[in-house]
This record gives sequence, C-alpha cells and structure tokens, in this order.
Amino acid sequence: MEVDTEYFLALIEALGIGLLIGIEREQQAHRYGKEASAGVRTFTLASLVGALSLLAGGVPLLAVAVVTVGAVRIVSVVLRGDPTAGLATSLALVAVVLLGALAVETATMAAGVAVVIASLLAAREVLHSFSRTVLTAVELRDGLILGASILVILPVLPSLDFGPGGALNPRNLFIIVVLIMSIGAAGHITTRVVGARLGLPLSGFLSGFVSSTATIAELGRRAGDKPDDARSASAGATLSSVSSLIQIGIILFVLSPAMFVDGLPILIGTGLAAGLYGAAAFFMSLYGETKLAVLELPSQVFSVKGAVKFMLIVATVMLVSAILSDRFGSDAILPAVAFAGLVSTNAAAVALASLVAAGQISPIQGTLPLAAALSANTVVRLWISVHASEPSYRWGVSGGLVLQLAALWAAWWLGGLILA
Repeated sequence: MEVDTEYFLALIEALGIGLLIGIEREQQAHRYGKEASAGVRTFTLASLVGALSLLAGGVPLLAVAVVTVGAVRIVSVVLRGDPTAGLATSLALVAVVLLGALAVETATMAAGVAVVIASLLAAREVLHSFSRTVLTAVELRDGLILGASILVILPVLPSLDFGPGGALNPRNLFIIVVLIMSIGAAGHITTRVVGARLGLPLSGFLSGFVSSTATIAELGRRAGDKPDDARSASAGATLSSVSSLIQIGIILFVLSPAMFVDGLPILIGTGLAAGLYGAAAFFMSLYGETKLAVLELPSQVFSVKGAVKFMLIVATVMLVSAILSDRFGSDAILPAVAFAGLVSTNAAAVALASLVAAGQISPIQGTLPLAAALSANTVVRLWISVHASEPSYRWGVSGGLVLQLAALWAAWWLGGLILA
C-alpha cells in the first residue's frame, strides 16, 4: 500500500508540473494573440507519459516516450508551415516528459526544475531585452572570463604550499583573483541597476568596492568642475570608505574566519564612523540641489589585469612578510602589512588573513597590522582629499577621514580590551 501511495503522489506531482508549464505556454500565446501550439492538455499529458513510462517499463520505455513525443512535436511544427516556430515550446515539451519521470524518483528536484523552466519561459521579454539592449559586449566578455575562471581554471589548480613557511599557494592566490573579480562584478551590476537613479552618494558607495582611493580622487575632480555637486560628491567619497570596509570584511571572512572575528571591532567602529558621517553629508546634500548627479562609471565589469596585479602585490607582501617573520619574528609583519596598506587595503587584508590561516601569526596578533594598514591607506586618501580644488569637498571629505582614523584606533583599543 505504501508503494501505491508513493506512485500516486508521483503522478500528482507530474500532473502539477504539466499544468504549471502548460498554463504558462497558454498565457504566453494569448498575450501575443496566437493559438498555443502546445498548451495545458499537451504538457500535462506529456508529463504523465514520462511518469507512467518510467513506472511501467523503466528507462528503456522512457527513452521511447521521449523520442515519440519529440517526433510528434516535429511533425506538428512542420505541418504548421514554420519549422522555426515554437522552439522553446518544443524543448520545454521534451523536458516535461523527463520531469514527469524525475517526479517518480525525486519529487523535490522535479518541482524545482519545473519552476525554473516556467520562470525562464515567462521571462521571455525581460531576457530578450536584457541580452539585446542592456547587456553590453564587454560585460558578456567579462562574464565569460569570470565563469571560465571559476568553473575551468580554479578546479584544476594544485593546492600546494611553497615558499618560506608555506606562505604561497597557487590555488589560494587564484581564489584571490576570482574574489576580486566577483566583488567588482557585483558592484558593477548593482550600479547598473540602481546607481543612476540615486546619484553621486550611492555611486560613490558602489565605486568604493573597486577603489575608495580612486573614487575620492575622481569625485574631487567632479567637485572642482561642478561646485554645485560638491556636497553630493563629499557624501559619495565618504561612503566609499564604508564599501571598502565591507569588502575587507568579506575578504577576511572568506580567507580566515578567525581573523575576521578578531578584526570585526575595528571594521565596525571605522565603518560606523564613516557611515554616520556619510549619511549626514548625504542629507545635507539634499538641500539646494534640484536633481541627482551621477558619477560616470567605467563600462568594464572588472579589470583582469588589475586583479592579476593585485594578486602579485598580495603574493609579494605575503612572501616578504613570511621571510621577515622567519628572520625577525612576528613583529616584522607589522611594517610589511602597513606598507601594503599604502597601495591597497585589500592586498593588506588578503596577505594578513593568509598569514593567519598559515599559522604565521595568531588572529589577535593580526589586529594591530590590520589597524596599521587601514591607517596607512586612510592617510593616502586624506592626502588626496586635502589637495582637492573645491574647499567644501576638501574639508568635508578630510574631516570624515580624520574621524575614521580616530574611530579606528579607539575601536582597536576597545577590541583589545574585549578580546583580552
């Protein structure tokens, strides 16, 4: 009786799958004022045929059913006089036969795949518009590069530790490249979706995922050319520090959760100071401005050359830090990581997290180098901001960076008391 019940439920599942996709096809045809070449009844029967074929004769009979349904569909399309008509419907019909059979084996997976197929079919206009008018050739190329990096290159790289103290690992170094490209892609996509509507503050925040230093420099030039945008530019420049800290947190969490936990007070304290100051600057920018200004962002999703250069910087910092640690002890890591912070806080964070993961230093020992690297980079951004030509931008951004420095070291001190 239990077996009969299982079969009955599988047939109900197959029935639901056929109805779901069949109804979607009916509605799609009706929307364009056409008669559906394969509708609710056809898809429902096809799904039941797949389930019954597997139950009655196993995989061989299922194969016969798939071929038969496919052949009938081909004949139907040819008789309609347009061999290219309804290709998506034809593929969906064959897929439904297989989904009906899959419902007998695993109902959850069959239902999930059916929902995905129905969603793809229903999103016809959205997908066509996205691929033809929204997605650029550069974005497609970068997406393929990122996909190949994750699915093709990363799985075949060896995970071998070499160098002083095993500081270097080809697989881990390439993970850094993938991580930087992925974060850049996420920031680019978000900017494409909402950045143009919310102006310089949000655009500056999103640009901080790529480079807070470059964002402050670019917005400084924008404020100099258009003084009316100085307040919005100041808010965006300050908020770019928040996104930079979020990115550092992601890097630490992925590479060394222990370092992430110990460094969290520093990240939260500095981030709160930057976020509150940036929010205040944003609300001040709402007064006296009639429309939102937009920061022109590069069309490139991410820079492969930049990601590789970043990896080389990280590898150099890790190698130098490991050599200094072997010769002079863990205290020598502090100047190496702080120097890396002058170039990139991300590079310093990756090197520091990797050293902690490799056992070169403990997480609590890594908090001081982390604070030093963030401070060094903040000083660089402060130097850039004070050389901006627009006074209101210069004082607004530099004041926020000074506040961040104070909050950073206060958070480091309080974090040390808590972790001690």
